[in-house]
Amino acid sequence: MKIVIVTIFMALCLFPAYGNHNLEEQAKCLVKSWFVDFEPYGGQIPDSWHEITLSEIADFIGGYSYKGAELQPSSCAMATIKNFDRTGGFKLDGYKEIIPSDKLKDSQKVELFDILVAHTDLTQKAEVIGNAEMVLSKSGYDEIIMSMDLVKVLPKHGISRFVLAALLRTDQFKDHALGYVNGTTVLHMSKKALPAFTLYFPEKFSELSEISCMLEAIYKKIAQNIEESRSLVKLRDTLLPKLMSGEIDVSEVEI
Repeated sequence: MKIVIVTIFMALCLFPAYGNHNLEEQAKCLVKSWFVDFEPYGGQIPDSWHEITLSEIADFIGGYSYKGAELQPSSCAMATIKNFDRTGGFKLDGYKEIIPSDKLKDSQKVELFDILVAHTDLTQKAEVIGNAEMVLSKSGYDEIIMSMDLVKVLPKHGISRFVLAALLRTDQFKDHALGYVNGTTVLHMSKKALPAFTLYFPEKFSELSEISCMLEAIYKKIAQNIEESRSLVKLRDTLLPKLMSGEIDVSEVEI
């Protein structure tokens, strides 16, 4: 019986992650439909759209340059390139607890649904550099800041951060970013990469209200699933030791 309950617990903890994978695929399909295939416009780039650079719709903020001595137990954590999974996705175990100095700028603090782009990489296959991830959980920390290895992409007035995040997760942006990478042991992406990225965009941002609402719903559902998974893991870690030690008796439980 104990084995059965443990198995059920493990499956429940993993279930939100499987759902998030499907949601992320939906977001990719939406962006491809609107910005690559132009399906809502009959497969043609509409006359009201024109080619722009990313700098026309977004601003870019560099991360905090920290010292090793600042990495101490804290209710504040720093997002780093270790938060970026090699296969895509944002890993919560990449956060580093830190007590930052007074040199930290307010703009280097990170809120939910902010967009971060990896500007350095320790993998020789450039699996992380140029990856863009939306912060979907603070993992219980009171405050999150970003390291100097990351750049925050802030949408300008009227631009949906959810649309922007999805656009920066396309193969087109990754290929563009790799063209601005140099280095040997540690890879670095030029600061010119983000501003120089080109894409087709409507003159009136209101044309994107439909896809913006759909992407916002997707990303907020992913964030909700992450928090549910965190709660289940916390419950599992609390109950399973008691279950295995016999402190909790399940001998009469029927499944």
